[in-house]
Amino acid sequence: MEKTEKPKFKKEFKPGMRRGRKPIMKKKSIESDFDQKILEVKRVTRVTKGGKKISFRVAMLIGNKKNKVGFAVGKGVDVPSAIDKAKRSAMENLIYVPIVKDTIPCEVEIKFCSSVIVFKPAKKGKGIIAGGVARDIIKMTKIQDITTKILGKSHNVINNASAVMEAFKTLEKKYQLRKEMFNNKKDLEKKHANS
Repeated sequence: MEKTEKPKFKKEFKPGMRRGRKPIMKKKSIESDFDQKILEVKRVTRVTKGGKKISFRVAMLIGNKKNKVGFAVGKGVDVPSAIDKAKRSAMENLIYVPIVKDTIPCEVEIKFCSSVIVFKPAKKGKGIIAGGVARDIIKMTKIQDITTKILGKSHNVINNASAVMEAFKTLEKKYQLRKEMFNNKKDLEKKHANS
């Protein structure tokens, strides 16, 4: 019996390549652009019929040192799984922070649960005047000059961080409204100038 020769392919196939299709490309990790900081790790217990069940809660902050920042809380049986959950959740909940001349465009005051926080724009060279969680979150952005004050008596890290994130959301809405008003005003001036 004669041995049949195997057909020779033009291209040599390597791991990761598929016949008749494009090779699998490794995506550049978006997460590599973001810095992360763990704000709080707590051991929490849940009392059930069978006894106490211990789990861990992690409050995590991520930011790209430009204008995107995210905050989330993750729970897990052990700390690494809680960190992974918090990181994934924070990546899904990214917030755009409007920055004008290294500061925020306008003043904003937000109340979240018992936490009350005030953001005010500052002159160039004043620096970041903030304390606690607010300072950590602001350092994850490109803001250089800002004045903040936590007015509420709450020292809860999660509530304060959530208040800061809500303030950034409100800030973005206010900034978009101002932009629209400014554009409409410019359009009106152009119409009047042409007529």
